[in-house]
Amino acid sequence: MTKYYAGTPAIGDGGRGEAHFTAALLQATLAARKVAAMVSLAWDGPQVWTFAVSLGLGEDPERVERLSGALAIAAGAESCRVARDRGRLLIEIPKPPEQRRPLRAARLDVLDPPGPMAVALGIATGGRVAWLDLADERTCHVIIGGTTGSGKTMALHWLLYRLLRQNSPRSLRLLALDPKRGELDMFARVPHLLHPVVTHPVEAGRVLAWLTAELDRRAESGRHTPRLVAVIEEVADLLAVNRELAMPIARVAQIGRSLGVHLVVTTQQPGAKSLGDAVANFPARLLGRVASATLTYGAAGRAKTMADQLLGRGDFLLLTAGTVTRLQIPLMGGREYGRLPRGERVATLEAELPNLVAWADRFRDPRGGRGARPLGAEEYERMERELEGGVGVKDLRAKFGIGYNRARRIRSAWQEVRG
Repeated sequence: MTKYYAGTPAIGDGGRGEAHFTAALLQATLAARKVAAMVSLAWDGPQVWTFAVSLGLGEDPERVERLSGALAIAAGAESCRVARDRGRLLIEIPKPPEQRRPLRAARLDVLDPPGPMAVALGIATGGRVAWLDLADERTCHVIIGGTTGSGKTMALHWLLYRLLRQNSPRSLRLLALDPKRGELDMFARVPHLLHPVVTHPVEAGRVLAWLTAELDRRAESGRHTPRLVAVIEEVADLLAVNRELAMPIARVAQIGRSLGVHLVVTTQQPGAKSLGDAVANFPARLLGRVASATLTYGAAGRAKTMADQLLGRGDFLLLTAGTVTRLQIPLMGGREYGRLPRGERVATLEAELPNLVAWADRFRDPRGGRGARPLGAEEYERMERELEGGVGVKDLRAKFGIGYNRARRIRSAWQEVRG
C-alpha cells in the first residue's frame, strides 16, 4: 500500500481507488474556498491523473487556476497543473512515483493515420489520441525541446519511426543532421535517406546549402514531391559552431511548407537564442520538462504553460496556434526499432553538394582571420585534389599562400568529413 497521500485510507495497491479519493479531496478544497464545483476522474494516465471540473453557474475558471498550489497540497502531490482542453477545465495531478509507468508504443502503433504525414504522437490528458500532421500548415515544422531526461530524443525517434513506416521512399525522403553523434544511428540504414547521417558541422553546412538550392529548384519546376523532412539534432550546438547556418534554416522554415519541405529540430531550450529568426516560422513546439519556471516562457513562447512542472520521461506539451495539449509520448522498444525499413545501401548527395574545401574554409577561427586572402572556385577544387593526394599542412601553405592555422583547419575538416 502506498503512503504517498497523507490521511489516505487503506485502499489496496492504489490505482483508481486512490484517484477517486483524491478527486474528493480536490472538490473539498475548492468548496472550502467557496468555489462551487464537481470534480471527477477523467483519465488514469501513465504518469498523471486527470480530473474534470464541472463549475457551478457563474463560477470563474481562473479562480481554480489560481488555486493550483492549494490543490497540490491538498492532494499531497509535488505539483498541480490546471488546464483547459476543448472547453473542459482539467486538474492534472502527478501520480506517486511508484505508480508511474511508460506508455507502450504498441498502443499507438496499431492506429490508422488520417493522412500519410499524420503521426499519433501520444495520449493527451483526457485519454484522446494527440495527432501531429506535418502536412498541416499549423504543424508543418516542429521544435522538440526539453532538458536532459525529458524524453525529447525518444519523441523524435517515435515521430520518425511512424513517418518512415507510413511512407515509402518514393513519397518521403529524409535528411538527418546529428552533430551530437549517435542519436540518429538507428536510422542510418533506412532507404528514405537522401544522404548518410551528417555529424560534422562542415558537412551540415554543405547539406543545408543543398537544401536551400532544392527549394529554388522546386519553386521553379512547380514539383513539390516527394515530401522532404530535414531533421537536426541539437540545433543550438550546430549554430554555436557556425551562426551562418541559421540563415538556411530560417529560409527553409519560412517557405518550405508550400514546397513540401519540413523541418524537425531538437534543442534543450527552444527560442530565439537557439534558432534566431527561424523560431518565428516554427508553428509547433513539442516541449518536455524545462529546468526552471524562469525559463518556461522563453521555451514555450507563451505564458502559463507550467512546463517546469512536467514529469519528464515522455511527459510533454504540444503547443500549436492557440492550443496547449499535455500528452504522454510512447516508449519505443526493440520491437519498434526492428520494424524500421532497411535498405542495402544509403544514397548520397555528394555529387550535388558544394565544394567541401570551400565550406571548410568558411568555418573560420572565431579569434580572427576573416581578412585572409580569398580563394576562388578553381583554387578550392585544386586544393581538394591536393588533399585527396595526401598533401600536408605545410604544403597547403606553400602552394596556396594561406596561413598555417587556416591550412590546418581546412585539412582537419576535410579529413573528418571524408573519414
